[in-house]
Amino acid sequence: MRVLCCLDGTNGERVSRAVSALLGLEERTIAVLYVTDTGPREEMERHRERHLRPPHPPLPRREQMRRAEGMAAQEILEEGSRSLGGAEMLQRTGRPEQEIVQAALEWRADVVVICSRTETEGVPHLGPKSVGHVARFVLDHAPCPVLLVRPL
Repeated sequence: MRVLCCLDGTNGERVSRAVSALLGLEERTIAVLYVTDTGPREEMERHRERHLRPPHPPLPRREQMRRAEGMAAQEILEEGSRSLGGAEMLQRTGRPEQEIVQAALEWRADVVVICSRTETEGVPHLGPKSVGHVARFVLDHAPCPVLLVRPL
């Protein structure tokens, strides 16, 4: 069984517990995936263009931002890999919902493990809980079954 575990930097422990408890000890290959979301960067560029500023920050600043994103992604993947017994690490850049589905297809995953949207601690939650747009997209488009892990 090939298990693709999606990390967001806050859910490594929940994913690890879910994989251990729900998928048992059968032979399996595990990969952890982290996607650096390009959405916020694209949104900032749209705002800059709207206010007639140059569309991109200076080149050194962009490179510094990319390096910081890469280092954060590597730390998240290494932590996830350790907690899942040396899982293969997959890193992507783009829209998380689309990259997760594409990675599941290319890696030939038998199941995708994803957490629902992370709640902000200390902020009371009003209304029904939502799985979040990324998890919803993956549930609707994944080429294999999806295990959705929700907090208690």
